[in-house]
Amino acid sequence: MIPTNKLGKKSLFQKRTTEETWSPLAYGYLSLVMAGRVAKYTGQYITRKTPKEQPFMIGVTVAMLYPVIETVSIRQYRLFMSTCLKMINIWAGLGSESKRAKWATHVQGQGWQGYWVPFQDQLNPVSAIKKGEAEVNIPKATVVGSGCDIVLLAVHGGGFIDGNALMFLDYFRKLMKSVQQAQDVKIGVLSVEYGLSPENPFPVALNEITAAYQDLVKQYGVNSKRIIIFGDSAGGNLCLSASLKLRDAHQDLGAPAGHVLICPWVRSPEPLHSSLYDVVSAAGCELYIEAYTQNKPENLASPYTSPFNSPTLAGLSPMLVFIGGVEILRPSIEEFVELARTEGGVDVKTVVGAGRSHNYFLLDDISTAKDREESWAAIGEFVSTAHQRRLASLEN
Repeated sequence: MIPTNKLGKKSLFQKRTTEETWSPLAYGYLSLVMAGRVAKYTGQYITRKTPKEQPFMIGVTVAMLYPVIETVSIRQYRLFMSTCLKMINIWAGLGSESKRAKWATHVQGQGWQGYWVPFQDQLNPVSAIKKGEAEVNIPKATVVGSGCDIVLLAVHGGGFIDGNALMFLDYFRKLMKSVQQAQDVKIGVLSVEYGLSPENPFPVALNEITAAYQDLVKQYGVNSKRIIIFGDSAGGNLCLSASLKLRDAHQDLGAPAGHVLICPWVRSPEPLHSSLYDVVSAAGCELYIEAYTQNKPENLASPYTSPFNSPTLAGLSPMLVFIGGVEILRPSIEEFVELARTEGGVDVKTVVGAGRSHNYFLLDDISTAKDREESWAAIGEFVSTAHQRRLASLEN
């Protein structure tokens, strides 16, 4: 998947890690590339050559986001995404640390750290009571794994090089409300703040996620049948890697109840081809995997960097897999799904977002309200099924 570099030339990875700052030239070049792609998309939309299920504004936004991944350095990308996430949080009413603290509590264990987002009843909210003339706040439960039926062990995406444990906090709280309302199931989220590459290459993130799972079971007493591993993009890769590691080396912890994988990066050996209609680029994926594996042959071949490298997928828990209809990872994800079903005997359900890009419903600007509602409904049904399986096992 990674081409051999010609003698004397910097690799894409080397270039992307040495360019540290934004220059006027970089701004100008990025603006020109964005304008060019928007113009190209607009022309194709007018001539009806774009995917018919992709609304114009979503397509334009995708066209604008793509050059950021394609053209900037890792540090520039992190700065850009950090700014975007701050704006998203402000829009969602989570702009300050104190506001986020009302939903999430920082936790850490042996070899890992993250945030616990406990279940909060948003249908019947009780945040305070009045005692005489004084208002007494009722603190939310902060013990990891308590006060809920199902724990989502969340692993964020970002190509292994970017992202943070609370980047989808707004999505988590809306998902929590939807699942409670539709399925009468309470979920809490433990989101892992794993080390980013290239500073923390494979297997650092994998070890941290495995350690978090172990503490969930051993330290906090959460039965594995109450745990669903939840991840997007590179986080989906890490979810699968962690499950394979648990199956192979930590059977005493028990397998999770299931997986929710959002556009997982499974790293098929098939080459990727960039598209005008997707935010992910082939060059970007090349950068990400080199940052994560350091291009070491033993890492690239490890069963814990790609499920395709595993001798078997048998023994993995049920999966709910979301796929962007026009994302460039779709062929590899569908290849993995077929392999998991036929070779591994894994129960896999898929949801395809027609005309949608990578990670579509996690980002409001490249999805519709209907996309997000459908994702909550599908996840709610999956979570409810896992919860009912556990209850049935207790009765038996």
